[in-house]
Amino acid sequence: MEFPKNFFKTECRCDFEVPAMMKRAWAAQMEVLEVVAEICEKNHLQYFADWGTLLGTIRHKGFIPWDDDIDICMKRKDYNQLIRILPQELPYGFVLAGMYAKDKRLQDAAYVPQLRVIADETLWDFNAYMQRFHGFPYQRVGIDIFPLDNIPESVETAEIQRTMIRQGIAILRDWEKLEETGELEGFLRGFEEFCKVKAPEGKDIKNWMWRVIDAVSCLYEGEETVEITNFSAWLRAKQYRVKKEWYDKAVYLPFEHIQIPVPCGYDEVLKVQFGDYMIPSQVKGGHDYPFYGDMEEELIKQIRAVGFMGDVEEFCEKVASGELYV
Repeated sequence: MEFPKNFFKTECRCDFEVPAMMKRAWAAQMEVLEVVAEICEKNHLQYFADWGTLLGTIRHKGFIPWDDDIDICMKRKDYNQLIRILPQELPYGFVLAGMYAKDKRLQDAAYVPQLRVIADETLWDFNAYMQRFHGFPYQRVGIDIFPLDNIPESVETAEIQRTMIRQGIAILRDWEKLEETGELEGFLRGFEEFCKVKAPEGKDIKNWMWRVIDAVSCLYEGEETVEITNFSAWLRAKQYRVKKEWYDKAVYLPFEHIQIPVPCGYDEVLKVQFGDYMIPSQVKGGHDYPFYGDMEEELIKQIRAVGFMGDVEEFCEKVASGELYV
């Protein structure tokens, strides 16, 4: 993917300074998005910009200046199809991470209830990685892909479904604490009984639970319902219910220097997600900003270890351009 010549410069947007390294992170994520988008297009699967990426598309025509990731969503049917085809369709160097990954290392690389496509550091030479991802030096750059699931018409049924998911995620979140207090076994048995499932012997129980949670989320996939949701968001806010018709088709709009699909009812979706969304508020996402902040110290140590005495940005520029090999 080609970027404008001045894209990688530190820039002030909406009175917020976006450092050059964040620009590299944005570009790297857009590269991963392009890989996923090509697979979706080839297989006639529709994705939509979601959350901060959707808001950024509409309000900023690109990234929200203080955002540091890319989120997309898909209707469950397309989402499940993507799970099946990604292992065969992803080009070398890119992998599926999370509950449907092929091994435990990659399952643990995304301990979340959604898909994540990442660049697997074990498949890249460091110099090739830096050159492919525009001088972004931190490993496992990727994007998140969220499913949109039907909400059953029965309020009681929907609440039972929501409680099953909430209970499972709470156990996974508090796993170590429950082990320490000796309560884990009891909570697991309660989850099995509530969901009418049985944990397999000798299997990775955590990953099994993630898959059960995902299966519960799409219990009503084949039913005609009016509303859909992202269940991980619905756990936090019951009002996160969106109309199916808002996702009847995609509209392509500018995002940085590319076009990205958004739901036809993007205005209604954004009002549910953010309220009065056109008023900027410098509130970071649900994770530390920037996501690579705690890795900078180690990167500097590695730079010094190879004998480079310049700053991080100079190092990134030289390796990305091929002037420096490490």
